[in-house]
This record gives sequence, C-alpha cells and structure tokens, in this order.
Amino acid sequence: MSNRTKQRRSGGLTLLLYQRTLHPELFRILASEKVNRRAYEAEVWLIEGGHVIAFTAGKNTLVEVIMTSGEPLTDRGLLQTIPCRGEKYHEMTAPGGNIKYMISTQEEQLTQTLFEATKHEIANYASKRELMTAEIPPTLESGGTLSVLDIERRSHELLVQSFHLFDETQMVIKTQAILEVVRGAL
Repeated sequence: MSNRTKQRRSGGLTLLLYQRTLHPELFRILASEKVNRRAYEAEVWLIEGGHVIAFTAGKNTLVEVIMTSGEPLTDRGLLQTIPCRGEKYHEMTAPGGNIKYMISTQEEQLTQTLFEATKHEIANYASKRELMTAEIPPTLESGGTLSVLDIERRSHELLVQSFHLFDETQMVIKTQAILEVVRGAL
C-alpha cells in the first residue's frame, strides 16, 4: 500500500498562478494556440506533463500553469501554488480586478483496465473533435502520457477543459478552468 501512495504522489500535478507572462523557454511546448478576442488575448500551450494558459485583458495578465513539478518556475509574480490532489475548486479575482478565475480539478488513480479504457475513450473524443493533443510514448526512464485540451473561446471568457493521463501511475487528472473578463471593472 505504501508503494501505491508513493507512486500517487509522484504522479500528481500542481497549479501555479502568476500575474505575469512566462517565457516559453521555461517549458517544452508540444502544441500551442493563440486566441484573440476584443476583450482579451490568450496563449495556450500543451507542455510536457501539463499545460499553460496566459490570459491578458487590458494591462493585466493571469497565467495558469499546471505541471508535474511542484516547484515554482520562478517566484516573481507567483500568486498561488495549489496541489491538484483529490477534488478541488478555486476561485479568485486577479490583481487589477478585471480578470475572474475559476478552476475545478479532479484527480483519479484507476485500475490498469479502467485506465486503458479511459485513455482510449479520451483519445477518440479528442480525435473526433480535433482537440489540442500531445502524447508522449513511454521510455525506459518513464511511462507515457496523454494530454488533451478542449478550448472554448467566448467573447469575454475562455473555458479550458484538460485531461492529463499518466501511464506509470494510472493517474487521470481533469481540470476545468474559466478565465473571464469582468465587464466594467476598469
């Protein structure tokens, strides 16, 4: 049992929130997309072991980083660090007052059979809907991963649903984030 707990902790993700943009060289970017709307601009990256969403409205920026390492990339501009363990819900208004942020995370460790079925189902769903996807095959050093982002672009908000699957620990981590421009805030 202790071995399973140890594996579980090593497979988890951490949510980091920044109030500034982060340089792309900090990450191994596997896929990217830019979103331009009248009210905001966003850059979404699928990175090795997670994703990054940089959301800018007016002069304010909020960046969501979800990644396997719990260590902050930098302390500069770091607002919060939250482990994505179990089920969590977090809501905040970013400094500057014009960006509202909400996220729910759910972590599940599955049996091998259920994990494989879930991975197959998510991969098919992503393929049919042409979603942003990155798959890293297993190596001798580590197990494979599958990451999928479902991005919904609205006039004043961005909705991003993510699925991160880790073969080594049979861990599935789902997140749903809403980044919203608060109308009339500035």
